[in-house]
Amino acid sequence: MPRVLLACDATSRRDEIVAAFAGTDLDTTLSSDGADVLHLARAVHPDALVIVDSPTCDAVSMLTGVRGDRSLHACMVIAVAMRDRHPALLRAGLDQALGSGSSANDVLDAVLGRLARRAQLLDAAGTRSRRRDADAMVEVFARESRLHGVVALHVERLDQLCAALGSDGALVLRSQLRDRLTPAMPTGGELAMLDGGMVAAVDGTTGSALEVAESLLRAARQPLQADGRELRLRVHAGFIDCAGKAGADPVTALRRAEAAAREARHLGAATPQPWHDELGARLLGDLELASAMQRAVEQADFRLVFQPQVRMERGEPFGVEALIRWNLPGGMSVPPARFVALAEESGLIDDIGAWSLREACRQAMAWEESGMRLRVAVNASPRQVSQPRFVDTVRQALAESGLAGDRLVIELSEGALLREARAVSQTLEALRTLGVQLCVDDFGAGLATLASLRGLPITEIKIDRSFVRALPGTAEDRMAVETVLRLAHQMGLRATAVGVENAAQWAWLKEQGCDAAQGWLIGKPVEGHELAATVASLRKARGQFAEPVRA
Repeated sequence: MPRVLLACDATSRRDEIVAAFAGTDLDTTLSSDGADVLHLARAVHPDALVIVDSPTCDAVSMLTGVRGDRSLHACMVIAVAMRDRHPALLRAGLDQALGSGSSANDVLDAVLGRLARRAQLLDAAGTRSRRRDADAMVEVFARESRLHGVVALHVERLDQLCAALGSDGALVLRSQLRDRLTPAMPTGGELAMLDGGMVAAVDGTTGSALEVAESLLRAARQPLQADGRELRLRVHAGFIDCAGKAGADPVTALRRAEAAAREARHLGAATPQPWHDELGARLLGDLELASAMQRAVEQADFRLVFQPQVRMERGEPFGVEALIRWNLPGGMSVPPARFVALAEESGLIDDIGAWSLREACRQAMAWEESGMRLRVAVNASPRQVSQPRFVDTVRQALAESGLAGDRLVIELSEGALLREARAVSQTLEALRTLGVQLCVDDFGAGLATLASLRGLPITEIKIDRSFVRALPGTAEDRMAVETVLRLAHQMGLRATAVGVENAAQWAWLKEQGCDAAQGWLIGKPVEGHELAATVASLRKARGQFAEPVRA
């Protein structure tokens, strides 16, 4: 059921519009307070926002707020306003302006018309139609014994981009993409559109599936024009070679080419990726792992281990990083990088992240009650932080545990912050009002764009282990870390070196004024009940560390 948010003063005009909407299947939410519209929009994620412009219901300011929130990029906005307000509203990103004399039925017709036009591109019926067309295309090629291969192109966030552009912009974008790819398709082949990109059937007379994939990929990466903007799509390709495979199921071949394209996206591959049996086995393994992860979420079957951090000046332990671990039944450990990526893809990362926050805060408070006052750092994924309820999740974890906000650190990757700075800035500001510290993890990979972080309420950074590993190293290695430290301190940020594994690294970093360190030289990750002994040893050592024994 389409959701509509109506922003209008409590007048007879609003009652008329509500009455007109009542005879439809639209789920309508009302707001008579202009200041509350953005909050409501984040809560209900409407398909359409209807604003009846007035001095106390300012359409321009509301529209600006909605268009500035990336979580609402798919929301259409229709405004009823005086004609002299139309230019300002259109510049702010309005989808449709109606005259102030428009009736309630005019408003309803505008909403239904916009939803219907978007449905042609984005709804389930359109999805099924495009899927049937693609399946029919490869089946015809197979029936005529000329299906030599299938190529799939995956355009990152194509559906979301089409929604953000609106129906008209989406039609232009998809048409341009097809027009761009058609000349790159060799004679005898054929193209079909899918929601996530395009698929091509290859007959083999003028090139292999790999050659066709390379040609289409080059064409798809050329700039397009949509809504007055130049867009360079992030495109990945996968392919399967069907030549000589008599009786091969064409629809299965299509699905496998799509799976190979998704694998190319997962790997960040610039070249087309082939389907192979090993990929199939891994995908089945991932599916089984995702099912096991769902059970683990339901049963809270994860655990946290904690790696100590020390201040370099005195060698004093002051905090820990909470690291999540997961063992399958039977004891086999799943690498964190693998299950976190699967959790992101399956949508389970929110539940796992919320559990990690609660458990880390609970454990930190338990240490504090025993006389060991340490702060705890918890990693948060870009998806978590972009969710409107993330601040409430953090607030609840602090309240349930009794932990003070300044004893909690939220760590975010530098790359995610650079990509999503505008979208998450309000969330970060709200976290800081709770006293929570904010840390940029993996700092250094985006060195050329550090200015993008200046407007964010960051309190500290972690120097990426790839920089630390080479120290003291060459003059070039040292200069990179010196630059990071200098920039961090100029920005008023504390700096922690990650992956410190030997005394030479420790000594050099301390000499350069690095604030803190974490790594196997200081201590390996341990269970919560083991940390007291680790902290006692660190305090006794006072920064004089023996080389660690690695397993």
